[in-house]
Amino acid sequence: MTPDRTRKLLEAQGAILKGHFVGTSGLHLDTYVAKDRATLLSSVASKLCSGIAERFADEDIDAVVSPALGGIALSQWTAHHLTRLRPDRPEVLTLYAEHQEDVITASKYASISLDIIDGRKTVSVTLEKGDQLIIKHPAFVLRRGFAADVNGRRILLVEDILTTGGSARRAAHAVIDVGGNLIAIGVLANGGNVTATDLGVRRLEALMDVNRNSYSEADCADHGLCFKGIPVNTEYGHGKAFLERREVEQG
Repeated sequence: MTPDRTRKLLEAQGAILKGHFVGTSGLHLDTYVAKDRATLLSSVASKLCSGIAERFADEDIDAVVSPALGGIALSQWTAHHLTRLRPDRPEVLTLYAEHQEDVITASKYASISLDIIDGRKTVSVTLEKGDQLIIKHPAFVLRRGFAADVNGRRILLVEDILTTGGSARRAAHAVIDVGGNLIAIGVLANGGNVTATDLGVRRLEALMDVNRNSYSEADCADHGLCFKGIPVNTEYGHGKAFLERREVEQG
């Protein structure tokens, strides 16, 4: 799977978008790779993940781990093709890491109302019976018995696109923390010139590199996409959350 072939597959699916986006890292980007568009067709997901699997066919991988939710399809197809490429070895497991969450409070018997301070504003929230108020941490954890499946095994971590590598690093920590032997990281696209050293792994492989402009929030307002008045895309990435937070801060 060459970079040119990867790009053509992603473009055909409308997965490479131009505009003004806010990434998981908080950076503002003029190009966005929408992984969910890339995996709409199983035939395309299979081809892309076959390309990742081919890079690591010599690594004797026992299990593939991805960050949930968007990476689950990548994990399954990559594991499938690793198994296909090495029929002499046991079938490769497909697992995923989830965001760590804490339940702050729950409404067990009747609705309850809460006041939450968000920035400079107080927001009233009503929890109906059965609802929970949850804080989601940036860290990843392996639940559902996956920690035992990872422990002592050779793990390949797969991701969609790297910007700062923060999400991949946190997922890597989840693997290492439960005793997994993290062999390498494979991604569809590297959009931030991230290196294996940056991620703390021996090997990093990307099917393609994405050249794009990125700005911190302050730089974007000073001379970037915000300064130029380019609307923030709220359908992809974290643009909607960014605009909601800015509205609260501006009061």
